[in-house]
Amino acid sequence: MNDQVSIEWPKQDVRALWAQIDRAQKELGKGLGQAVRFAAWSVARSLGVITKVAPKYRDYQAIKEARGVARKAGSKLFEITSWKKGNKRTFQIRAKSVAELKQTPQVIISNAGRAKAAWMWGVKKLGSGKGVSMNGVTSRGYKVAGSNMDVTQKLEGNDPFVKIVNSLPYATNAFKGGSGVVEGAMGKAARSMARIINADIAKKLGAK
Repeated sequence: MNDQVSIEWPKQDVRALWAQIDRAQKELGKGLGQAVRFAAWSVARSLGVITKVAPKYRDYQAIKEARGVARKAGSKLFEITSWKKGNKRTFQIRAKSVAELKQTPQVIISNAGRAKAAWMWGVKKLGSGKGVSMNGVTSRGYKVAGSNMDVTQKLEGNDPFVKIVNSLPYATNAFKGGSGVVEGAMGKAARSMARIINADIAKKLGAK
């Protein structure tokens, strides 16, 4: 994430996640490595769910001009607001209409959804990518996000691990509610694991 982010997971959430890892082994017959991978998948998925998607277009507003100026120019003047690494930048563009304005490259956010897509690349490397809405994520945003996600896993032996590294500089800024909400992701992951395990057990017992 942003160079280096320290997260102190709530102890009760850590215990809850390990309880589901234990259940996955005892009740679903998974090995320890596969259970740890299941947990890592759940955490990455939770982080993807709480990550917001940028709008397709940068903020814009029409600038009032002196009478006759727009007519003479043959277009309207708009002020565009852009953000880069937390710094605000504004610039002006002329366009005949809002529809035309939204066709200009300077207004289109071509990488919209990159932050969410980065987590989804991690999710897919660990299991199924189903169940997380990708509404608003552009094809380019999804494509380039793969370079921001690295997953290392060692699932064999008595000390399996999964390491997830999101190198996107603004990953934490894209969380709904700010970076503080990330601390609740492990609790959400544990609850998600519990629902999946319960559903699998019910299915084995013949429930429809």
